[in-house]
Amino acid sequence: MKDQLFILSIFLLLISCKKKQYDEFDFSYGNTFETDFSIKFTDNDSVFIREHWSPNDFKKPVSQTNYFSQLNKLQKKELDSFIQNINFKSFDTLYFENYKDGNHSSFFINKDGLVKKIIVHSDNAPKSLTDFATWIYNTKKSLKLVETHRKLDFKSKSKELEPPKAP
Repeated sequence: MKDQLFILSIFLLLISCKKKQYDEFDFSYGNTFETDFSIKFTDNDSVFIREHWSPNDFKKPVSQTNYFSQLNKLQKKELDSFIQNINFKSFDTLYFENYKDGNHSSFFINKDGLVKKIIVHSDNAPKSLTDFATWIYNTKKSLKLVETHRKLDFKSKSKELEPPKAP
């Protein structure tokens, strides 16, 4: 009887385990006049955010500040769907057009043995990447941010365009 109960317990544990969608995933985004941030997604529903630059440091998110937050169930499901359905392996590592301002983003993924960084500074990037970037940007804006002093490392962050200097 004990053996059967043990086997049943192991079986239930195994079927309740969910396959991880990725080992590491983070994203960085900036635009000339509004924001420059990085966000790290964990394998559960937690996210860690670094606001590198904000035009208004009187309300959150404040420049040079780290935050954490939590995705709701729908957001987590949408994130997992993007990561599962986008074929990161098929993309170039750089989509670049030579212009001085505008949006720039980069994705870092470690999934199923693929470790890749994709940098986008172009209006001609694959639609699935731009859709995902837009979803992340909008999701980040909807999160309730809690400041943290935790040291954060973002593999997607590159030296990017600096915000304009104040007059």
